Amino acid sequence: MKIIEPNMEQSPAGRQKPAGSFNSIKDASAVVAVIVIDLFAVTISLLLAYLIRNYLLINLFPGLITDKLLAHTFNIFWWYPFIFIVALAYEKLYHKRLPFWIEVQWIFKAGTMTLFLTVILLYLVGIGEEISRSLVILTWIFAMMAIPLFRFYGKSMLLRLSIWSKPVIIIGNSETIPIINGALLREATMGYKVIGCINSGAVPGEGHRPGSGDLFEERSGLACLGTLSEAEAVVKATEVDDLFITDSGLSSTKLVELTNRLQPLVNNIILVPDLFGVSLSGIEAAYFFEEQAVMLQIKNRLRSVINRTIKRIFDLTIGAVINIFTLPLMLGLSLAIKLDSKGPVLYVSERIGREGKIFLCYKFRTMYVDADDILKHFLAENEQACSEWRHYRKLITEDPRITRVGRILRRLSIDELPQVLNVLRGEMSLVGPRPYLPEEREEMGSYSFDILVGKPGLTGLWQVSGRNKLSFDSRLKLDAWYMKNWSLWLDIVLLFKTVRVVLKRDGAY
Repeated sequence: MKIIEPNMEQSPAGRQKPAGSFNSIKDASAVVAVIVIDLFAVTISLLLAYLIRNYLLINLFPGLITDKLLAHTFNIFWWYPFIFIVALAYEKLYHKRLPFWIEVQWIFKAGTMTLFLTVILLYLVGIGEEISRSLVILTWIFAMMAIPLFRFYGKSMLLRLSIWSKPVIIIGNSETIPIINGALLREATMGYKVIGCINSGAVPGEGHRPGSGDLFEERSGLACLGTLSEAEAVVKATEVDDLFITDSGLSSTKLVELTNRLQPLVNNIILVPDLFGVSLSGIEAAYFFEEQAVMLQIKNRLRSVINRTIKRIFDLTIGAVINIFTLPLMLGLSLAIKLDSKGPVLYVSERIGREGKIFLCYKFRTMYVDADDILKHFLAENEQACSEWRHYRKLITEDPRITRVGRILRRLSIDELPQVLNVLRGEMSLVGPRPYLPEEREEMGSYSFDILVGKPGLTGLWQVSGRNKLSFDSRLKLDAWYMKNWSLWLDIVLLFKTVRVVLKRDGAY
């Protein structure tokens, strides 16, 4: 097979890259640029905290906050942003290329470390009484928001300047290559630019560029650069520093052999094992020394009483805040529903809860009271509607059961606001699986063993991954994956993503 070389300067096969190569200089420039972005974000956070503390809080709480401590703040607190940079560097956040929300999690960890280090240093050097504690806490809060935001837009700008981009090759098969390529396209701020792939199914003599007839290449949009036997030559020719290896078709022996062959030629090999769908958050890795064997211990985290307690405290705290702020809105919506059509304000239906227990789930009524009869007649007269109902368990194109106000509530995704009451009562969670109907229990099949470990959610992975565009089976898979991969951070991420989805009205109907 002829190796297809990307449009970049090549090195003769077998030649090692010099220490001062273009890639090394580019990588160093990228690290310096991200450090500058972080310094700017922390400095802005400090200035904003200073202004709010000095001109807002001091007037709101005159007895608690005074201006005595702020006279020489920047003279004695100038080092704070650099402590933050040290903490970020300690967590290797200038070398790791992580998906956005995973990076935010590590930034939060580094920021919390910075907060504790700062307090300790202030008192160790004897200036703890000269710096406002509210200033330190406010700076930390703003930095936790500013750093991810500045990094996202800063890296996007660096990508346009080709500073943050890093060429990579994916080694895999026709199934795994498009998955990883799609993930890297979605997580663009990781900076990986896929320049081609090595398809393990490629046959010598059949390599060519996209558009020349190869079905896989045309579908994936990636050039096949060579076969597995030519992998070393491809890596040397393209001078990539990072490789993704993901191939469910390779035996473990061949995968280890391939990794060992390529490891000396690159800086990093990102190995994506064939564990798609397996619980990730509960995995703990260990190994046997002599056997050189890796152990992966997988836990179901929501079976832990401690984790369920943490989730419940989170639900009560955030649920109470949501309820307080939305109460006037819910009263206004109740009046609008009552004036629009006959029937109760709330639609109450039985749903399956934790461990299969049935509970009454609340929603604003968005349908006419004779909705069942309307549905029966509509399905009898509309074949397309029958197909939609079988596939989605919903009517997507047209639903004659929905009232005028109900259509608005669904479009704005606020018809489920009363479920906050179910959260406060302990029947639901803020984030969790979709609340399934009792008659759907049999159709849930083996997925029910994972899904019913926890409580159903007001929102969840199904809500931010396609909502009503997902098939029933797809929702089951997402719900089961969520339950096996639960973490408090995942709940926080999904709540943020829900806000974005609701504002964009993705999947609303």
